[in-house]
Amino acid sequence: MGLTQAQVADELGVPKQEVIDCEENGETYLLMQYLSAFPINPQVLKDPDLDPFLPSFDQTTPGHRMQAWREENGISPEEMADTLGITPIDLLAFEGGAGPQINRRRGEEIERKTGMNRKWLMYGDGRSKGKPRIQPAHKAEAKTKNLREDRNPAPNKRDGQRVKEARKAAGLTREQLAEMMNLSVSRVAQMESGYIREQKAEQILHRIASMEEKEGEESPKDAGIRLRNARKEAGLSVKEAAEIMGVKHTTLAHLESGYVTPKHADELIGKLQAVPARTETAAFDPKEAGARIREERIKAGLSQKELSTILHVPAARISHAELGSVTEQEAENILRRIHGKPSREIVNRKIKPKDQVILGSKIRDTRMRIGLSQKALGEIMQFPQTKVSLIEKGKVDEPTAKKILAALEAYEEAQAKEAAAEAARLESARQGTEAGGERAGTGKEPRKDLGEQIRKARMAAGLSQKAVAELLGVSQGSVSYMEQGRINEENAEKVIAILEENRKA
Repeated sequence: MGLTQAQVADELGVPKQEVIDCEENGETYLLMQYLSAFPINPQVLKDPDLDPFLPSFDQTTPGHRMQAWREENGISPEEMADTLGITPIDLLAFEGGAGPQINRRRGEEIERKTGMNRKWLMYGDGRSKGKPRIQPAHKAEAKTKNLREDRNPAPNKRDGQRVKEARKAAGLTREQLAEMMNLSVSRVAQMESGYIREQKAEQILHRIASMEEKEGEESPKDAGIRLRNARKEAGLSVKEAAEIMGVKHTTLAHLESGYVTPKHADELIGKLQAVPARTETAAFDPKEAGARIREERIKAGLSQKELSTILHVPAARISHAELGSVTEQEAENILRRIHGKPSREIVNRKIKPKDQVILGSKIRDTRMRIGLSQKALGEIMQFPQTKVSLIEKGKVDEPTAKKILAALEAYEEAQAKEAAAEAARLESARQGTEAGGERAGTGKEPRKDLGEQIRKARMAAGLSQKAVAELLGVSQGSVSYMEQGRINEENAEKVIAILEENRKA
């Protein structure tokens, strides 16, 4: 058989020494295992002179058997080597008898990958050579070609050519035919190439012929467009026009989409033309509309964020609308939603009561009257500026609001005392030198009109009292004293001129 003792032991799963002992002592039980693993003639146990191997046993080498099996099944050396994970040169060397011997593990791997019988390859057992699992390249290509031909039958070029000629005769492009038949342009091109059933071709030809018969009539789509243009020329919305025509506004929108006959469109247009044109209304003022939106929102006890939640828009859009960046239709929509605000649209949120919004507005007005910024108020109350902003928007409880208002009143009182002391100091300085009166209040009787002019000039410039004090080189109390009218006319004019220059800059 040409097997070594180690190969026999590996095939039987026994130690090599056991094979040696069997050959020396003639152990019968091991010979029985030989019968199950190798094609040994059973009569050899009774007559040792008989040929121990079966007549069908192949006496060639494993390499020659692999080559014969490969050529018999039409497998190239490259395909066989690629399947086994080796190079073609190594395969040819093995088939020539120069390669290494095959152990049991390698034989099982070859059988799993190629389908070749392991025992036939290793020992020449002629019972079965095994069916190949490798698909030769030429057979795989032929199989793919047959599948492709079965999947794509021969096109119906005759009917496709008829559709193409009818389309060109009607003066239609592929895009127009595709839109008319509710198909894609690529599908129309495929049908004209012959990929079309005879029934579908007849349907398209009938549709083209019927279109040529009705070429002089107005299509429903054109009638709908004419109806919509007549409504727009009359300056009417869909709801207003529907009331005049005596139909629902949804029905009118459906008709304008092209679901209307030319005769019905003429009747509806006649009803529109019978109504006199609308008179011009007053011009829309965006700023007035924005102010009204803010007023109604505060009355309703809503913050900008809460209103934005109701309208499903960003909060910044509400802020811009209140500043005047809003159209007439948007303003009407916002006001309508404010007046009929449904609480069910505000998910997991409680609407702030009106009193909280009023308290926030009162805090803001008091702060601006004193001339404090939000940052300065936050420093006094030891709040961050963001919290002050939220408080002024109405997100504050009554005890906190009263505490802030008391602090502002105390600050205003201390500011007035400081201003009075500063005014007294400036008055004494004015009496001692002529230049001293340039920055001090001199009147025995306050000039409230001059103080009001200075305050308006400061507000127009967008400055706080503290900023004006830094600009003039005096204390904040002096600026407050000036706005109370404790200043002569000449100095008031100078201060107003400086503020106007600062505003222009």
